[in-house]
Amino acid sequence: MAAHPDKTGFYPLSDGKEAYFMRLAMIYSAEKSVDIQYYIYRDDSTSSLMTWYLYQAAERGVRVRILLDDMQARNDAALAKLADHPNVELRLFNPFENRSMRAVGFIGDFNRLNRRMHNKAIIADGAFAIIGGRNIGDEYFSANNNVEFGDMDLFLLGKVIPDIALQFDVYWNSEPATPVEHLVDNINPVTEADLEAWKESKLIYLTRSDYAKSLKELPVIQQLLEHSLPLYWSDAKLSYDSPNKVDTDNPTNQSNDGLLLHKISAVLKQTEKSLLIISPYFVPTEDGAKALAEAARQGIDITVITNSLASNDVFSVHGWYAKRRKILLDSGVKLYEVKVERELDKKHSWLGSSRTSLHAKVFIIDQYKTFVGSYNFDPRSAYLNTEMGVFVDSPQFAEQTEQAISSALKRTTYRLKLDNDGDIAWVDDVTGKQYDTEPDTSIWLRFGAWFSGLLPIEKHL
Repeated sequence: MAAHPDKTGFYPLSDGKEAYFMRLAMIYSAEKSVDIQYYIYRDDSTSSLMTWYLYQAAERGVRVRILLDDMQARNDAALAKLADHPNVELRLFNPFENRSMRAVGFIGDFNRLNRRMHNKAIIADGAFAIIGGRNIGDEYFSANNNVEFGDMDLFLLGKVIPDIALQFDVYWNSEPATPVEHLVDNINPVTEADLEAWKESKLIYLTRSDYAKSLKELPVIQQLLEHSLPLYWSDAKLSYDSPNKVDTDNPTNQSNDGLLLHKISAVLKQTEKSLLIISPYFVPTEDGAKALAEAARQGIDITVITNSLASNDVFSVHGWYAKRRKILLDSGVKLYEVKVERELDKKHSWLGSSRTSLHAKVFIIDQYKTFVGSYNFDPRSAYLNTEMGVFVDSPQFAEQTEQAISSALKRTTYRLKLDNDGDIAWVDDVTGKQYDTEPDTSIWLRFGAWFSGLLPIEKHL
């Protein structure tokens, strides 16, 4: 860092296991503080082990602060037990007031509860951070044998870290961030028996599971021990929504200063040559589709990589995206959709695994500026959920990322085109086969997506 005093160092985490190990390593090595902020924190193997690491950090005297969105925080009792530790604080963002009947509460308070904190960050000792697209759960860290979300994070250090730490503090101290003890009654403290059972289960997992053994073989471990992690160094800028975005009574929550949308739009409008958009949920509004189409007609090389109907875990999103495909293709925008099943290639695992769903959110502008974060190219990220991400100005990283994507596209995606009749066709560039309907889907799935596109729900997607 001494050689780069005014720069940010970053290391891309495209492999799920590496992304998980780096989080554990940050917690394990923390001496003063660990702050974590996530939309989803599952109750499964990887999240449980991370919770154990957080508890052990607290036992060492490390201050642990956990901020979770309440939409996915379903395990109140277990979370509250962790927060019972004197060095651990847990807050839930924009919480449900009715803890036992969430569906009823959601309907009764839809306008507020439909707005969620989608931010994703972990910060250790105010010196290191990871931000990107991953939540905490097996499917994000190559630990689920049935499905994997191909994703991208950045491990960061240097100049941008104080801004990431400030972002956490802004959310932590905001009105929607509610201490869990204000929401959960009769918190049972962690007993010695609980700890022994917990410790035994984690030790068994660490020593016997194939997943844990595979973590120990990661090359990044030796790189960290030898202080040889291959970092990129560049200018970087953190951008994020104000937590007031979820406040439906605050007219300033849609202001230019408060919305990440306007910051991203300002950067995209500066595009001169090329734009690569990677977004699992790609729902350009009518105006957004027209703007992309016009930019393509003016000679800007625009490529979009998103989920196919088969790989998309929210078919209603696909229904609205499908309505914009023709105008984009007709203008020269290149569209690629991720195949749902293919031969596993760990080198490009962030585009997915053998049974996959794309989850990375990456924009590359003019092969120079790259955005990595939680922001999807859809109305929900633009106007409803809070989001965050970092812009890094590194031509080397942008070029290498685009090269990796280009080499993987044929194998991992279908290329869309308009046939002689003006209809959409899906081309498998590996086999040469061309499809005239959404590949790997049933008629009922296609009908469901089509019908969703008729419903007035675009602003919620």
